[in-house]
Amino acid sequence: MIQFEKVSKKYRGMQEDVVKDISFTIPSGEIVVLIGPSGCGKTTCLKMINRIIRLTSGKILIDGKDIMEQDPIKLRRNMGYVIQQTGLFPHMTVKENIEVIPRLEKKDQHEIDERTEKLMKMVGLDADQFLDRYPTQLSGGQLQRVGVARAFATDPDIILMDEPFSALDPITRSQLQDELLFLQSKLKKTIVFVTHDMDEAVKIADRICIINGGRIVQYDTPEEIMKHPANEYVADFVGKNRIWSNPEYIRAEDIMLPDPLAVPQTLSAIHAIEQMREKHVTSAMVLDDDSRFLGYVRAVDIQRSPDKTVPVSDLMKEAKVIAAPEDDLVKLLDLINTNEVQALPVVNRWGRLEGLITNSSLVTTMSRQYIDTEKEVSA
Repeated sequence: MIQFEKVSKKYRGMQEDVVKDISFTIPSGEIVVLIGPSGCGKTTCLKMINRIIRLTSGKILIDGKDIMEQDPIKLRRNMGYVIQQTGLFPHMTVKENIEVIPRLEKKDQHEIDERTEKLMKMVGLDADQFLDRYPTQLSGGQLQRVGVARAFATDPDIILMDEPFSALDPITRSQLQDELLFLQSKLKKTIVFVTHDMDEAVKIADRICIINGGRIVQYDTPEEIMKHPANEYVADFVGKNRIWSNPEYIRAEDIMLPDPLAVPQTLSAIHAIEQMREKHVTSAMVLDDDSRFLGYVRAVDIQRSPDKTVPVSDLMKEAKVIAAPEDDLVKLLDLINTNEVQALPVVNRWGRLEGLITNSSLVTTMSRQYIDTEKEVSA
């Protein structure tokens, strides 16, 4: 865990602090992305973690220990570091670049060799083909893969990544982002990642820290930032319609009708249809004595019934499929299309009705992106 406690940084000759009284916590085993416009202080924050840049005031703690009380060389050797230009030594082979820190640490050479082979496989490079090459003989994507391998060479708990993929073409960049996520799913490192690209941040981050003018504007999960931007600056920076590019962050609980008509199973059909008329709906959800969802009853079935005094449970139909509050938009659309239903009851883990998703509510939800876009264009 990395903790920033009222951290500030001021460079000599500058009137204002580059980083201003920043406090936040980076949980262990997560990817936290620092993002913001050029000059906002994101790279300065990253470089203060390994003391490449010395903080002016405040504290940075790693697992409760103040970094300023630790030997800076040892501190850096216990962290992986990947930068945009890879930082590989041009006069060293790939093998020598990956092994430079383990050798300085006087690790056993046999163990180093085994680790290097494993790292090359981990980043998708053939050891026999690439270990004896020099950086000038590699493509941009290959260079960054070697840079990532070197950062993992000492198996550090913390990896710092300063815009590592920004100079790459879009296809290679996307591939390396995918590979990073795959590695993280297995290794669970604490990764601090600086970028200026919001698409990249949303794709890889567990949490995003948006910085502007040296201050944190919002620090939260990608989902929360897209759904609930802290202010107009964040909304504009993130992009008001970005959520539609990430439908996995749109949940049933976000778009459901929260108060569908629900009636107890013992209610007579005649009383149920009266409630439907008052609410201007054509069906009602049916609940048991403990308010758990049982099914639904339609007005048309009550009207066809010769005896309208029977309880609604006698005329009730079971739902073909239900949704959970946390189900995303992709799954909801698949449930509706696959099962050819007009509505989806949203039921929580305890079996209680939370809401209802109808075809019309889905159309309304999907149309928001175009309505918002039209407003921005007309403005």
